[in-house]
Amino acid sequence: MSVIHPVDLHAHAIRALIDRVGIDPKLIDDVISGAVGQIGEQRLNTARSAVLAAGLPESVPAATIDRHCGSSQQAISFAAQGVIGGAYDVVIASGIESMSRVPIGSQVAGRDPFGAGVAVRYPDGLVPQGISAEPIAARWKLTREQLDSFAAESHWRAAAAWDDGRFDRELAPRVGGGHRGRRIAWSGLQLATLAAGTTRHTPTASQTAPEHVTACGLRSYATRISAYSPAASGTPAKAGRRPMPARSAPA
Repeated sequence: MSVIHPVDLHAHAIRALIDRVGIDPKLIDDVISGAVGQIGEQRLNTARSAVLAAGLPESVPAATIDRHCGSSQQAISFAAQGVIGGAYDVVIASGIESMSRVPIGSQVAGRDPFGAGVAVRYPDGLVPQGISAEPIAARWKLTREQLDSFAAESHWRAAAAWDDGRFDRELAPRVGGGHRGRRIAWSGLQLATLAAGTTRHTPTASQTAPEHVTACGLRSYATRISAYSPAASGTPAKAGRRPMPARSAPA
């Protein structure tokens, strides 16, 4: 997937969603997309670029939001709120992260993203997710073995569901990129079963070394593209379709 521009990947998911729903693109009130790495090929409101690349009318607006790991989920929430509030009849919520072309953390670009105020409040720096998960595991008395076993089982179930075709209606194969979706699924499984015992984060002097959370139980960083369309009651019926998700997968 590293050979495909993030905008083109994003556009593919949006286009596939519209084709499946069968709705007139002119009826789309907005496109809200999540993206953390808003730099390089994912900067300058990448959602708008994807809308244009997908062939949607120039009248369809778009906005890119960043709530870190919850960016695309927040895009869905904002879209749903717009429908509930009466601002939208049809809206697309989507997301893009091309980890191979826009690596995690690259948006910092060697500069201080926090400023003096945050540094004064948190002199040792903000705590990363892997480290902050440790007191949660300790609070609920979850052992490392329990967490690793749960994570491995989750990956096994995902692989089995993939083999059973349970994700087929949500996938939009994208020819090109050198990888197949099945291989990507197995990479997550291999992480869960083979990487137990390794840690994702290196603690600072003021932080406690991980005892419970390992790479097995943390989500993998990989390229992700998705699109979903919530709509006001009755709107999809006009096109004879219902809302549904579409996620791009290489083929």
